[in-house]
Amino acid sequence: MPQVSDPRLIRAILQRDPLWSVYALGDLEPGFFEHTRWWVSTGREPALLLLYRRFGRPVLFTLGPSNAVAALLSEIDGEPEMHLHVRPEIVDLVERTHAVSQRQEMVRMVLDTNRFAASVSDADRLNEDDVIALEQLYADGIATGEAPDFFAPEMVTRGVYFGVREGSALVAAGGTHIVSGTSGVGAVGNVYTRRDRRGRGLGARVIGAVTAALLGMRVQTIALNVKRENAVAIRLYERLGFDPYCTFCEGIAVRKAG
Repeated sequence: MPQVSDPRLIRAILQRDPLWSVYALGDLEPGFFEHTRWWVSTGREPALLLLYRRFGRPVLFTLGPSNAVAALLSEIDGEPEMHLHVRPEIVDLVERTHAVSQRQEMVRMVLDTNRFAASVSDADRLNEDDVIALEQLYADGIATGEAPDFFAPEMVTRGVYFGVREGSALVAAGGTHIVSGTSGVGAVGNVYTRRDRRGRGLGARVIGAVTAALLGMRVQTIALNVKRENAVAIRLYERLGFDPYCTFCEGIAVRKAG
């Protein structure tokens, strides 16, 4: 099946399930779209496959019924490695050609704007001058495997980032993976609190500031991802006004020999 590159066609298919497709909708924006490759199958229920190549190992996203997605996966079965961002039933299809490791069950949560109550936050809006301090904060989580996996400096200037400081150092920060005014979506992420400053509500203050800023920009759909096993974080996000929408899987897929 041929690749497609018409953002209007792609957006129309993604809008069939915009809450699941938040990140992919954001990838249609300039600065992101040039890192994407898309395949689409037409029919009664169109399916879509995206490979996003900004972070070295491409990220795989799919939308649509399993039988249609299976046909699209055949177009990329020679891909040596992929980071999965797919619904659980798609993992079984990927495993026909790839060995999947580091599988992680995730929950997509979406903001109920009627339950979000903005509070005064002492978090500062970050800009390009804060990138080094932000990277130093994230480095605190490398040893424990908690550092954000998908951060690029341009996210700060193209998105919305807030942080809490102690002196010149950031002790908590977070922002958006993507923001799309065209599609009206934003994805909150890269939230991290320094290990010696946890348990003080800093993460909630950062997320609240980012969410309030997105609402101020009239972003209608705001989502985030959390590990399914992280009950504490899920309760925190629920208190902020986020509701579970669906489960999905992340993991590393490596092409099987032969």
